[in-house]
Parts: sequence; structure tokens; C-alpha cells
Amino acid sequence: MKHLFLLIIYWPLILIMSLLHHDIQSNYTLKPHVLLNDLYLKKDAKKLAEYYRQRVLRGESMASLAKLYSEDPGSASNGGRYNGIIKGMMVPEFEKVAFSLKPNEISEVFETEFGFHFIQLISRKGDTLSLRHILITKE
Repeated sequence: MKHLFLLIIYWPLILIMSLLHHDIQSNYTLKPHVLLNDLYLKKDAKKLAEYYRQRVLRGESMASLAKLYSEDPGSASNGGRYNGIIKGMMVPEFEKVAFSLKPNEISEVFETEFGFHFIQLISRKGDTLSLRHILITKE
């Protein structure tokens, strides 16, 4: 009976140790549980970006939210603002969304290699844009 009690108490530790041992033996190849974790992180990043977008749509300042939460090192401290954007400066997915917006319009959340974004177009002068955006990375 004592052995059964110990087995019940320590089985999670035994399971974890066996998974770690298996990973080490197989030279760190990707395992399904690692891929599953990446999928959850990606979904959480998208949900978080959607949450901030909803807050902006309800009237909160996009600049304030970008300063607090955006993970873009190039614009977060400036309230997510980029000025003088022309085609060819950003990744194609970002430009496709940015150049399709009307002034003051807020995009849907979209994905690039950097993470999940949404954009608010501030102004357009010819082929030059000023905008704000919030980036939530996938990691």
C-alpha cells in the first residue's frame, strides 16, 4: 500500500523526467508538445492584439496603449507612430493593410513574421503614410 501511495504522489515527476530523458536521447528534435506550445503562444498573441484593438475601438488612446503594450522597439516609445512610410519600407503584409486604410480607420488584426499587428492610419499625403500600430510578438 505504501508503494502505491508513493507512485500516486510521484507519477507526475516520473512522467516529466521520462519526457526530458527522451528529448535528450533524441538530440533535441522537435516534439509534438513543443509544437503545441508554439501554437498556444501564437493564439494568445493574436487574442491579446484583438483585445487591445477592441479597447481602441471603444475609445482608448492608441498612442497610450502602444506605449504600454506594443512590442515594437522602433515605435512603442513614440506611441506606435511611424511617419513617412512609403512602399518598400515595411514587410509586404504590413504595407498591404496600411495602404488599404482610410484616415482614422483601424485595421483588423493581421500577422507578419514579427507577430500580430493592427494599424490606425493617421494621414496620407500622396503615397506617404503616417500611422500608429501595435505589435504583439508570438514569443
